[in-house]
Amino acid sequence: MADEEILFKIILVGESGVGKSSILVRFTDNTFTPHFAPTLGVDFNVKTIRNKETGQTVKLQLWDTAGQERFKSITQTFYRGSHGVIVVYDVTDPKSFERCKNWVEDINQNTQDGMIIILVGNKSDLASQRKVTFEQGQQMAEQLKTKFLEVSAKENSGITQVFDILVQDIEATMRNSEVAQKQMDLNQMNGQKKSCC
Repeated sequence: MADEEILFKIILVGESGVGKSSILVRFTDNTFTPHFAPTLGVDFNVKTIRNKETGQTVKLQLWDTAGQERFKSITQTFYRGSHGVIVVYDVTDPKSFERCKNWVEDINQNTQDGMIIILVGNKSDLASQRKVTFEQGQQMAEQLKTKFLEVSAKENSGITQVFDILVQDIEATMRNSEVAQKQMDLNQMNGQKKSCC
């Protein structure tokens, strides 16, 4: 069977200035720009990767959303049809960390059950300016029932790992839902056979 390319839509959300664009550009182009203008509305990028576990070719549609409140309704429309969401905060900015609860609440209200969400603390290279500890990030992730990683877009630390984990979790969820659907279909067929004979 030919190696078919599959497409996953992934959204990056979080407060303005946490480094969503930096993470995206580091992942797609392997470059870092220290000063990005704030994203207005939504920015879009594509990257094709190979799943290390399955060997499957995966095309990622990556949506970088604005963190400002006035763009919130635009961001919410992009949750629909998405397979995974990366919620980003800045480890030097406690307010951006606290707001992650609101972002996850928005995601849960605007997506189907079982959405793959990863909480990501960016700017881990700024050790002397850190205000949010790794342990606090872990606790928040447990509370929100998400996975958690700290990254540095500047130093290219942990960036690829975020997307690898996301792709593996999305594929595992899809496989599980296919198995569940096949089981439901089988149960339904068995029920029909019993009733007709």
